Amino acid sequence: LPQGTADALPETAPTPAAGLSLWTLFAALGGALVGGLILNLMPCVLPVLSLKALGLAASGESREKARAHALWYTAGVLATFALVGLAVIGLRAAGQALGWGFQLQQPIFVAALAYVMVGIGLSLSGVFSIGAGVAGVGQGLTQKSGPAGDFFTGVLAVVVASPCTAPFMGTALAFAFAAPTALAIAVFLALGLGLALPFLLIGFVPAFARLLPRPGAWMDGFKQAMAFPMYLTAVWLLWVLGKQRGIDAVALALAGLTIFAMGLWLHGRNTLARRRLASAFAAALLVLGLYGLVLVARQPVPAPAGEVQAGDAVAYSAERLAALRAEGTGVFVNMTADWCVTCKANERTVLSGEAFRDALDASGTVYMKGDWTNVDPAITAFLQEHGAVGVPLYVVYPAGGGQPRVLPLVLSEGIVQEALGVAP
Repeated sequence: LPQGTADALPETAPTPAAGLSLWTLFAALGGALVGGLILNLMPCVLPVLSLKALGLAASGESREKARAHALWYTAGVLATFALVGLAVIGLRAAGQALGWGFQLQQPIFVAALAYVMVGIGLSLSGVFSIGAGVAGVGQGLTQKSGPAGDFFTGVLAVVVASPCTAPFMGTALAFAFAAPTALAIAVFLALGLGLALPFLLIGFVPAFARLLPRPGAWMDGFKQAMAFPMYLTAVWLLWVLGKQRGIDAVALALAGLTIFAMGLWLHGRNTLARRRLASAFAAALLVLGLYGLVLVARQPVPAPAGEVQAGDAVAYSAERLAALRAEGTGVFVNMTADWCVTCKANERTVLSGEAFRDALDASGTVYMKGDWTNVDPAITAFLQEHGAVGVPLYVVYPAGGGQPRVLPLVLSEGIVQEALGVAP
């Protein structure tokens, strides 16, 4: 190519905001608000929301305490969503292609989140309790009372919400991932406001607050019971880690978690003689346990299992898709990830059923599956091509050619059959 000159460059580069209408902005903000509200119903968020309910119940009939709980929780949610938005903008400016939930593609983040869940579970179980000397964070973890605990609960709610994609979120996030900085942050804050909205209503609307049970002795048992969803969440995260880095990584994480738990247990024992020595030993165990995260990060990516995946799904490749389309063959593309809860729910309820297989056979459609559990530039490019910011993404290419059709995030047998042209 000939060398260009400065005079040949446009004075201003086009931006995604060019020609942006007020209606488009309101639609993106409204979709983010509703999508954040729906996130409260997702299974990945429910364990943390149970902890928040415990904190609100502890406020009793005091409206001041209920408002304080709601405001600090909302502050934690909004601050974390703002940080996520800034991270997205920064990585985008650095030329990185990414999408919603991109941090879960990093095994060390998945393993670290498992550590957090186990630590919270042990705290709820009464194994340890950090005193007020650490800015009240330990008390917030165990009792969920006070600004630090409420703020931390909001942070954790956003972290565990990232594997989920709710309806209305897709369009809003697609807008945010391409919009200028100020508009992108506004969308992320609207998403956070939707996530925090139920607890804001409970804190500020007496009619909702009266629905909470009165505080009492039952709360201690409820707190201990809430430890078990945390342990189950850690199990799920370790399963995701196994998919990313294999069984060796899971074993290393479990060994590190065991040593880490031993350090927390030793820290929580107040009857030991020579408490300084015990505290030093506990700190050493905690550091040794955290070293498991370093070992996990060093594990190599397992070798691919092959082109044909479980359930006769063909592994995605742009070349294979182009060849099938050139032959006039219909293709159903499923872009998924092991850490995507919505993906797994659709696969369990719809895409693994007999009705789906019958629809594929009847329409002569090939089922193609792309796994975005780990970073994959080819799948990221496919997502960007169709305006998606993450998974799940379902695209149907009709037989004989024609424009592809993007299906909703939440599938039903009727939606899939109609898209494949075999609706009864």
